[in-house]
Amino acid sequence: MDRTPLLQDRHRPQYHVSPPAHWMNEPHAPIYFDGKYHLFYQHNPLGPFFYHIHWGHWVSEDLVHWRDLPVALAPEKDQLAPDGIWSGSATYDADGLPVLFFTAGNDSASPNQSVALARSTYSRDGDPNLVQWIKHPEPLIVQEKGMGAFGDFRDPFVWKDDEGWYALVGSGIEGEGGAALAFASKDMLNWTYKGPFYQADIQKFPYLGPIWELPVLLPLGTDKQGENKHLLLVSPVGKGADVEVFYWIGRLDKEHLSFIPDQEEPELIDVGDFHFTGPSGMVDPKTGRNIVFTIAQGDRTSELEYQSGWAHNAGLPLSVYLREDGRLGIEPIQELESLRGAKRLSIRDKSLAEANVLLRDVQGDILEIQVELEPVRASQLGIKVRCTPDGEEETLLYYDFNEARLLVDRTKTTLHPGEKCKGIQGGKLELLGENLKLHIYLDRSMVEAYANGLKSLTTRVYPTRRDALGLEIWGDGELIVKSMEVWDMQSIW
Repeated sequence: MDRTPLLQDRHRPQYHVSPPAHWMNEPHAPIYFDGKYHLFYQHNPLGPFFYHIHWGHWVSEDLVHWRDLPVALAPEKDQLAPDGIWSGSATYDADGLPVLFFTAGNDSASPNQSVALARSTYSRDGDPNLVQWIKHPEPLIVQEKGMGAFGDFRDPFVWKDDEGWYALVGSGIEGEGGAALAFASKDMLNWTYKGPFYQADIQKFPYLGPIWELPVLLPLGTDKQGENKHLLLVSPVGKGADVEVFYWIGRLDKEHLSFIPDQEEPELIDVGDFHFTGPSGMVDPKTGRNIVFTIAQGDRTSELEYQSGWAHNAGLPLSVYLREDGRLGIEPIQELESLRGAKRLSIRDKSLAEANVLLRDVQGDILEIQVELEPVRASQLGIKVRCTPDGEEETLLYYDFNEARLLVDRTKTTLHPGEKCKGIQGGKLELLGENLKLHIYLDRSMVEAYANGLKSLTTRVYPTRRDALGLEIWGDGELIVKSMEVWDMQSIW
């Protein structure tokens, strides 16, 4: 499918990966093999709406520039997955070849979700693009009564070590709350249920919901005390759930295949309110980094998505790691610097007024911005992006030092009566005396802000005016722009 026509859409991102057209939800199953990164995604090739989900497929050599490949897995008229190929993950078989674990959708079965397997044809055709996949004819794991919340059993996250294969499956515990269920296998085909890997205390944390989707477990290495730490990500759904990416840092109990968090209360990676969802992750064999992928929700009505011909895209790949202070570090991957074009601005130690004079000549909706702001007498400070010259449309990213919150104000983002982007969204961020350091990516309707390597704020903007391209430093009192750099960014297509 030719993606060129939709690239003309002034709201469609240019350096965030997306399908050529139509619908996607979460990207998943990242894997590195034979010099290439592969990333798959939930895709409806028939239109910009959720229906009859396939596995779309991209390939890359640098995690930045992606190529579209044919659909990897599609529903077929069989007894395995006639109604959808839902989310899953990728790992390696005993010979080191890639395999895909997916949620098989079969509405004629009860439950209608099971864990299934597909193998690459690489051993036969040697194709490094891994275009062809063959499904194992039967499900590998079928939910039984007493195995989590019956009927909610999906999104296998599978990894391999020297002792065998392990899987986490998203579910819940009847009457209790969301859970990741644990399974183990010696041969990758026959699996044993080990019980809940970790479950929510829904009485204490009702926002963690009755069901968890998309569990991800990544190794963080050792902390300062020499303890081995892991990162557990989940996405709650169902009644009362806050559909975000929550995480815990904790310890993997390999003997019981369970997780012991350092703190019972989870944290958020992103505080943009439902724009950063659908997590997947991998350990990059080339660098040893933990890389997390997400969907960046489009935040539009179904009608506007249908008219535009596309819905949603992926967020930027993130590197996540254990910081010296024991907190989770969150940074966009360094390879994104390869997209930098002309440097539009480089300033240091300017007042708010001086900086804004210099910013008058810097405009754009495909930019990278790095800025450090020192509060002198300001309790709130930040930057306006996608501003019209008269301020009729603008989006404000800012930090409130009194409340210790990272926020976005979209009350003036668009004049369009049908667009949903409005209000103020944000969440907790403890800066502990540091200046505010924002690393911002603008990509048409995408706005991603990374603050002090600790939190991200992902949001969407759909201005009506074509001159909504300006930048402006903002504060409620005196501040110093310690440094600011702005680059044009290039399309990956």
